[in-house]
Amino acid sequence: MHRFIDAARDRREKLIQRMQDLVQIDTRNPYSGDEDAPGEAAGQEYVEPLLQEMGASTRLFDCPDDIYERMEIIGPAGRDFSGRPNLIGEWEFGEGPRVIVNGHMDTVGVSGMEIGPFDGGHRDGAVWGRGTSDCKGGINVAVEAISLLLDAGLDLGGSLVFASVVDEECSGSGAGTLACLDAGYTGDVAVFVDGNDLTVGLGCGGCLTVDVTVEGREGHAARGNGVSAIDRGMIVKQAIDRFKAERESVRPDCLVNIGIFRSGVHAAVIPGEAYLSLNIVYSVDEAEEAREAGHPWGAALIRERFERIVREVEASDEWLAEHPSEIVWIKDLVPFDQPDDDPWARSLGDALRGELDREPEHHRMVAWSDAAFPCALGDIPTLLFGPALSGEAHGPREHIMVDDMVDCTAALAAFLADTLAQ
Repeated sequence: MHRFIDAARDRREKLIQRMQDLVQIDTRNPYSGDEDAPGEAAGQEYVEPLLQEMGASTRLFDCPDDIYERMEIIGPAGRDFSGRPNLIGEWEFGEGPRVIVNGHMDTVGVSGMEIGPFDGGHRDGAVWGRGTSDCKGGINVAVEAISLLLDAGLDLGGSLVFASVVDEECSGSGAGTLACLDAGYTGDVAVFVDGNDLTVGLGCGGCLTVDVTVEGREGHAARGNGVSAIDRGMIVKQAIDRFKAERESVRPDCLVNIGIFRSGVHAAVIPGEAYLSLNIVYSVDEAEEAREAGHPWGAALIRERFERIVREVEASDEWLAEHPSEIVWIKDLVPFDQPDDDPWARSLGDALRGELDREPEHHRMVAWSDAAFPCALGDIPTLLFGPALSGEAHGPREHIMVDDMVDCTAALAAFLADTLAQ
């Protein structure tokens, strides 16, 4: 059993300083809704020389424009990946297993934050700012854990790949992780450092996003010579409510949420268009059913059912029967799941016990993670394990505890040593 906790504690100040550096580098996703969001490049340019100093061969590459089509994933159309590179650091030690460590560099926007989003202040045992818990704390830990491994003087075999990826946030659908898989960065096990509270994550649910645009006919309110898209939108909403009730009566955890219902430009104008956008949570067995029916892993059967119900309800209205709504599937974030006794999970659990005298806790992520892709699409055993503080991701006072980064660094280094040491 390798012991890294003392060395990790000795590097506490280094972890704090790098965390502050990363937070002070603005890497907001360009699709965050913030007009001045710059993308991830500056963060990758900061991390790349750190990897090179540790002996890694490095590579920066943009996601292909057609990455979703290549990987048979529904993702947002028209995404611009130029100048937003993924970063790869790779170490080759010889024969043996290949380990992937993955974290995402992009963050959500900063609207509504109650602290300076890029201050990176250190107080109350924490570092504060946007991205600390999602997922720059994980990137910080990954870099230091790899450094501890390399400095331990162990006889290592196999290979290690660190991937700092783009476009996980803001409906990005994991384009960066997909691009890494497409480029051949696969392995025997993957550890995504986008996890919470040093728990061992073994899965996440799937999530669909769909936009529905309802056509009316604009007119002057005083003349009443139009067809209200709000009224017709309410009919479509009734169809969605029927779909929601049907799903949630059978699968209470598979929630359906209308997040946007927007229409109208002025009180004196009959609205000519209504727009609804909603999320549909789904489970692993539904993705399995789709694959068994000849579809890619994902939510094809759910999409078919949604469209059928909407069209059935629209057929009962004369206007909608002739002017059916436009249904556009924005993304299909696929789920994954693995058993609690997964051998890699057991190994990570052993590292937690050995380094921290801590019994491992297994969980399935409530939100979605791009960790789904290596497992669901590449048959790569995948773990979520990171230092993030539950409930802080995307929050107005986002922060991460320094002790959690120290402990996570030691446990991850021990897992890597147990996997790669000869």
